[in-house]
Amino acid sequence: MTTYAIDLGHGCNFDGGAVGILKEENVINVVGRLVINKLLQLGHEVIEVRPVTANSTRHSLQQRCNTANAFKADVFVSIHANKHKGQAHGTEVFAISTKGRALAAKVLRNICSLGFFSRGVKNGSHLFVLKNTAMVAILIELFFLDSTKDVALYNAEKLATAIVEGLTAA
Repeated sequence: MTTYAIDLGHGCNFDGGAVGILKEENVINVVGRLVINKLLQLGHEVIEVRPVTANSTRHSLQQRCNTANAFKADVFVSIHANKHKGQAHGTEVFAISTKGRALAAKVLRNICSLGFFSRGVKNGSHLFVLKNTAMVAILIELFFLDSTKDVALYNAEKLATAIVEGLTAA
């Protein structure tokens, strides 16, 4: 059994995330809760780390990390969706450690098997939640909220299954 800290990105009292054709908060709430439920059904221990309230972005991020670290999770997963004015599309996963990059590659491969363009596994050393968690950590950018191509591929159930299969693959 693995313990997972799942971060439904943004969503704290003042921060709903990006808005494109779809709203990031709506997408990650649905996909993230499906991920949590699927991991629980597989017998894993899961904690959701998004705080209910915070007084700043930094405070929100620090609370997420503190909760995951106190839980002593094996894996931290932060779920997001992108927005870019222009023609950007696809999925990317950020990590710092070698184990994180290997896990990110599995998750990315599974998501891209649904038809999303692979933007690759990227260095997440600039991301607060990856730098300040004491376990293997990844941050998933599911797709671009303002890409008609990506939005047409969006299926919360399939995305959640792809993420869980990537996380739990041997």
